[in-house]
Amino acid sequence: MAAAKKRRDALLGNHQRCWLWGRHLVRQTLEANRWPIHEIRLADRLDEEELLRLQSLADHHQVPVLVESATRLTQLAKTKDHQGYLAKMGTFPYTPAEDLLQSPVQNPLYLILDAMQDAYNFGAVIRSAEVFGVTAIVVGEQRQATVNSLVARSSVGAVNRVRIVQTAEVVTMIQHLQTQGISIYGASEKAVEPIFSHNLSGPVGLVIGNEGTGISPEVQTVCDGFVRIPLQGKIGSLNAAVAAGIVLYEATRQR
Repeated sequence: MAAAKKRRDALLGNHQRCWLWGRHLVRQTLEANRWPIHEIRLADRLDEEELLRLQSLADHHQVPVLVESATRLTQLAKTKDHQGYLAKMGTFPYTPAEDLLQSPVQNPLYLILDAMQDAYNFGAVIRSAEVFGVTAIVVGEQRQATVNSLVARSSVGAVNRVRIVQTAEVVTMIQHLQTQGISIYGASEKAVEPIFSHNLSGPVGLVIGNEGTGISPEVQTVCDGFVRIPLQGKIGSLNAAVAAGIVLYEATRQR
């Protein structure tokens, strides 16, 4: 059982063998024309009109389409939830850090993830970032979940609509953003001031830390300040994806 899970995780984590599945996700990814698709496989049980619509869209983007049995799609996706749609993906197109730094936008809102390792959390955060109009998400290369099938599905396709910058040095990236006048605030339950008392209406970057250890000491040292989400219960902390949604909502509310 453990060996099977390990093989599946390896498949999901390798961009060259990553499969996306589901009608909405595959179609949205194809329409966005951002994440390269090597091929699309459709189940022969789909009605002819649906097959022709997808074939036309795929032809427009020069993506080959194969029609196969639903059983074969299940074997490839390792799930029966494919709805007759399966796409073999290429490498996810992270936005180069240089593009972000050399093309500043007015009053940006950045979300910086410091070693978020859970794929479902990462996808949920990307979804929130898209909903709240985040300029870009910044992630590191070490101890950070990469964009794969699980992340894409958890984001409900938002990976196609939000710029995600992957950098070898999160601290250095933060410092570059600060030179452009962007204030960096880390979300921490240990912060003295609640988030509502901070002015987040200007150019800001919000940092969400690792699910277990929070923001690393290295990143903490370069933050301009810290914000706390007021809590009433006894648990003392929120899921990282939930915390990200709350701080993004407050930043958006102030704007």
